[in-house]
Amino acid sequence: MYANLTTLFEAGAKLAAGIDTACVGKGTCGLCRVRIVSGAEYLNAYTDEETKHLGNVYHITKVRLSCRTRVSGDVSIAIVRKKTK
Repeated sequence: MYANLTTLFEAGAKLAAGIDTACVGKGTCGLCRVRIVSGAEYLNAYTDEETKHLGNVYHITKVRLSCRTRVSGDVSIAIVRKKTK
C-alpha cells in the first residue's frame, strides 16, 4: 500500500524544510528524525532501520526517520535535531 508513496524526507526536501541528513535518504545515518504531531494513521509501519537508529520506543517518543516514513494522508511533524556532545 505504501511502496510508491512519498517519504516525509522527500516531502521535506521539496519544501526546503531543513531536515538533517548525511546519507541523503538512504536510511543509514539516522539524522533525519521527525516527531509525529498528528496523522500517524497515514504512515507506514515502523521499519528495521528505524529500530536500529531509534530503538523500539516510538509509542513513547513519536520520533521516526523521515526517510523511512511513507505518507498516505495529512501528517504534521516537528523536526528533531540529534543532540551533539
